[in-house]
Amino acid sequence: MNDRTWACVDLGAFPRPLPRLAGLQGVVIMEDRDPQFFLSFRAYDPQVETRLNRHGPLRLWSTQQDLKGLVRELHKQRLQVAIGFWNYGGGWLHRKPPWLREHTELKTLPLSSHLNPFVRLRREGMDYAEYIARQYERLQAAFGFDGLMLGDGLCGFGSVWDPDRYANNERAIPQWTRLYRVIADGVHRTRGVLLAYDHLGFPYREARKHGVDYRMLADAGLDVLIYQSYPQAWGEYLLIEYQSRFDLNANVKNLMTVRDALAGTDVKVLYTLELGDSVERWRAAPDRTRAQMAALDPLADGRFLVWGNDIIARRS
Repeated sequence: MNDRTWACVDLGAFPRPLPRLAGLQGVVIMEDRDPQFFLSFRAYDPQVETRLNRHGPLRLWSTQQDLKGLVRELHKQRLQVAIGFWNYGGGWLHRKPPWLREHTELKTLPLSSHLNPFVRLRREGMDYAEYIARQYERLQAAFGFDGLMLGDGLCGFGSVWDPDRYANNERAIPQWTRLYRVIADGVHRTRGVLLAYDHLGFPYREARKHGVDYRMLADAGLDVLIYQSYPQAWGEYLLIEYQSRFDLNANVKNLMTVRDALAGTDVKVLYTLELGDSVERWRAAPDRTRAQMAALDPLADGRFLVWGNDIIARRS
C-alpha cells in the first residue's frame, strides 16, 4: 500500500485494539446492498447496533458508541474516515429495509437494483438529494466523519445486469449534475470530501449516455472519482458476456478517457483494486491483482481497495 490508498471497509475489518494502519490515506465505511444505517439515522444512541459489520470477518465493533470510538482512533493515526452507502432498493436476495418501505415514492429502475434518486420525499418535504446531504451532516456531527462516498446507483442510470439498458439518458446530465451540487454543498459545509464511484467503469463518453459528465460533476463539487476496475469479478464472472469491455485492457483504455476528461480540474481519480471478500467468498488471484496495479497505477492518483476488510483484519 502507499499513502495514496483508500480502503473500502466496514466495521468487521477492524481488530480491537486497533493496529497501526500504515500506508493508508483513508477508509470508507461502506454500507452496500442494504442501506439502512445511512438513510434511517436520526440521533446518536451509544448502545444501538449500527449493522455496519456485515462484510468484514470480525465482530469487535458494532454499536454507535463503537463507531464513534473507531473514528476517533483512526483520526489519531491521521486517517480520513468517510461514510458511504449504495443507492439500492432491495432485490431478489435483499428485502427493502424499513426506511425504504416507508418511502414508497423511491422506486427501483426497471431491471435494476438502483433507486431512481429524482423524487420528492413526502414525509420529509424535500428532494432525495437534499435528504442525503442532511443525513450526512447529521452523521458527521454525531461521529466526526471526514466525508461521504456515493456508492453504486449514484452515478447515472444503470443496471449491472444489462449495462447498456439506460444508454439513452444524455439529456439527464443537468439533473445528475444538480444532484451532485446539492450533496456536495452539504458535505463541504462540514469541510468534508465527496467521493463517488464512476459509472460501471465505462469510458467518459459512454458514461455521458447514462446521465453523468464527470467534468460537470467536478464543477458541481465532486472531490474524488473512483473508477471501477474489476477485470476478475466483472470481466470473468458477473459480466463475462461483455468481457472485452470490462477486462484489464478495457480498463486501461477507459481510465485514460476518464483521466483526460478531468484534466485541469481538482478531482482526484482512484481505481478499485480487486482484493476479494472472505464473507462473500469472492477471491482475487494475487498475480492478477499485481498486474492490475502495474497497468493502472501510472494512470490514476491512487488506489481504492475492494474490499480492504481481510487485509486489515489480518493485522491483529
